[in-house]
Amino acid sequence: MLQQGNDAAPLSKTIASTATIKLAHPPMLDLFYTPLEERFERITRIARQALRVPVAAITLLNADKQWFKSASGWAIAELPADLSLCRLTLEQNGLQVISDARSDPRTATHPLVVSKPKFRFYAGHPLTDGTGLIAGTFCVFDVKPRHLSDADRRCLLDLAALAQREVADEHLRNAHASLTAKLGLARREAMIDPLTKLWNRRGATVLAEAACQRADRTNAPLGLAVFDLDEFKHINDTYGHQTGDEVLRRFGERLIAGVRADDIVCRLGGDEFLVLIADGDATTLDAAVKRIRDAVVGAPIVTRDGPLAVSASVGTTVRRPREETDVEALIERADRQLIASKADRRRRPAAGRR
Repeated sequence: MLQQGNDAAPLSKTIASTATIKLAHPPMLDLFYTPLEERFERITRIARQALRVPVAAITLLNADKQWFKSASGWAIAELPADLSLCRLTLEQNGLQVISDARSDPRTATHPLVVSKPKFRFYAGHPLTDGTGLIAGTFCVFDVKPRHLSDADRRCLLDLAALAQREVADEHLRNAHASLTAKLGLARREAMIDPLTKLWNRRGATVLAEAACQRADRTNAPLGLAVFDLDEFKHINDTYGHQTGDEVLRRFGERLIAGVRADDIVCRLGGDEFLVLIADGDATTLDAAVKRIRDAVVGAPIVTRDGPLAVSASVGTTVRRPREETDVEALIERADRQLIASKADRRRRPAAGRR
């Protein structure tokens, strides 16, 4: 998988300065330091396939950083603003295509070009707020030079329009979007797991407490499901931690693909993940778990060491409206069922041999 290199070279001085670019103001940038969402992941997956590129991304920018809301094919969460190739797109404020970055004087010495991941092709389109100020970019990358055909160009513009709509409609989409906006940028940054770009355990606690309050206001149950990858230690021991990290990232992406917009996915730590199911009575929770299982085990996870089949155990619990149980106790309750489920699965093969 593409990764940012450490051997950075000096930036070209022609890259646009943040002082000269009119960037969007909140609430557009409330998407900064928010976790993966399937609606963005879907667009970048389609872009990679339709445009035949190894990397496609939807990004947001402020004066200091570029946040990758989705980066299909590239294990990255953020970049310093002055390390972003997208600065050229912002400077142009329109479609920017660089067919060979090594031959273009603006990018020939850029760190992402001369060192890992050694990009040679870049195309990006700005994403704006309602007033025309720039919020970020939709962009694609390749590690070899190439030209966009007229059909490719049209496809890129269409996909950028889809990304634009999702970014602009953010405040309308998620039940917890207003909460995350109120948390502030620094607090959200501390609540994101850097490996999977999901909420971390601290974020899980904050979001779960808010979900409980919301459920009480509407007199609704809340479903909790704790997922644990089966035999994950074996993957780490056999293939190494880099492959193990790939599996965790892909597992997180598949969890996101299996939930609804109002549900919340968090990485509790290690290979354990929490899913909060809004309005999750027992029937809704069981249906959600089945849907998530199908998304997780539907196909092997592709890694640097080849495709690996994965499975996961799950423990669930339902919080009744106004139930006086704290979040950690609810997670522990689901965790106990998870442990019992794993034990039951271990016993079944032995019973079958009798």
